[in-house]
Amino acid sequence: MLLDEEDGQRLGQVQSLVRAFGMLDELAKHDAGCTLNQVAEATRLPRSTAHRLLTTMNALGYVDFNPSINRWMIGLQAFSLGATFVQMRDLGRVGRPIMRSLMFDAGETVNIAIADVENVTCVGQVKPVNVERAMAVPGRQLPMHTTASGKVLLAYREEQARDAFLKSHDLRRRTASTIVEKNALVAQLKQVRANGYAVDDQENELGTRCIAAPVFDRHGRVRASLSISGSIKRIPQDRLPALVQTLAAAAQRMTSDIGGLLAA
Repeated sequence: MLLDEEDGQRLGQVQSLVRAFGMLDELAKHDAGCTLNQVAEATRLPRSTAHRLLTTMNALGYVDFNPSINRWMIGLQAFSLGATFVQMRDLGRVGRPIMRSLMFDAGETVNIAIADVENVTCVGQVKPVNVERAMAVPGRQLPMHTTASGKVLLAYREEQARDAFLKSHDLRRRTASTIVEKNALVAQLKQVRANGYAVDDQENELGTRCIAAPVFDRHGRVRASLSISGSIKRIPQDRLPALVQTLAAAAQRMTSDIGGLLAA
């Protein structure tokens, strides 16, 4: 997408970023790459400005230059970012075989979820035929602090991002068991990292219990949570240890399948 200077100012964007993304958009249209003149003309930039931005992005790995044909093209770092986005959004499909296997092993509903800044969203689900409904239906956003998946994703965030979330969000109560005191949530998030899994014990919906474990990407960062959910009658407290062990093994297989690294 090409943005002119007025658009950039109106959107409050930094001019060089607007130009750089416009150049990436143009390069992405051409598998064989573009010459400097083609990029400059398409983005309405002086050759000197286009060259400066291209060399900067080249140093960062976002574009490549092939001197034998004198063309610029999308670099590995830009491809990696795009692949990561697709991978995150497509986890419901990529991880489905493991999710189905886990469903049969546990006999309960299995979910895969990802986080945005404020919420957790279920992007894939498999459930036994004898289960009529599930709380976390695909596409539905739920609070981070009330769900096992949300607590896993929040626990493994970088400390600064986690602190910013806790500072800017009120922890609203959904049931009598919901954690609404921030110090208590911080303590539980530390325990989640220590244990490698999280539990939602009727904190999001009365009568429902859920456990979740992290799925790591190739950088060792948590990109998704794999969870098992069901009624408290189907998942009593004394069944949790066995389910946690089964869930952890499945989450490790999913991490391996997407080329991820387990945290130390």
